[in-house]
Amino acid sequence: TAATKLGNFVSCPIEALGQTMAPYVGQNMGAGKPKRIGKGLLAASVMGFGVSAVLFVIVLLFGKPMTLLFLSAKEVKAVKYAYQYMIVTTAGYSLLTLVNTVRFTIQGMGYSAIAILAGAARTLAGTLVVSMIGFMGVCMANDLAWIFADAFLIPVFFVLYRRAKKKYQ
Repeated sequence: TAATKLGNFVSCPIEALGQTMAPYVGQNMGAGKPKRIGKGLLAASVMGFGVSAVLFVIVLLFGKPMTLLFLSAKEVKAVKYAYQYMIVTTAGYSLLTLVNTVRFTIQGMGYSAIAILAGAARTLAGTLVVSMIGFMGVCMANDLAWIFADAFLIPVFFVLYRRAKKKYQ
């Protein structure tokens, strides 16, 4: 729980970056300029990858002290597990960057229902992996969910992007 709370806080820049994509894309679709969408998605993703790297270094260096905001230093095992969870999860933030930027891009293109389908991967990853490998499965559940979501969202984006470019030629 402590690691999840910290992760929610630490990932705010990535979440915000993703959320900027929907209005950006919607404005460009409305203006009939879908070619800007690809450039914007690339720029946001590259920026997110940089932010992800910085956040990973911050968690690597300061993750244990950060857990002490929610845990007592006497809870050695809990601190160890929270830190392990944070390291594994933060290592996957580049995957989260793509989930957020691509999902919100698809939403901005007017396909909200499709974007929502990517969330089903989290349940699948969490249920299967945790039962198979225990706590490391808990640590890896987000990263695996992001891989599954990206594997769905990225091809869908390219199909919808080609369709949008044809529509406005």
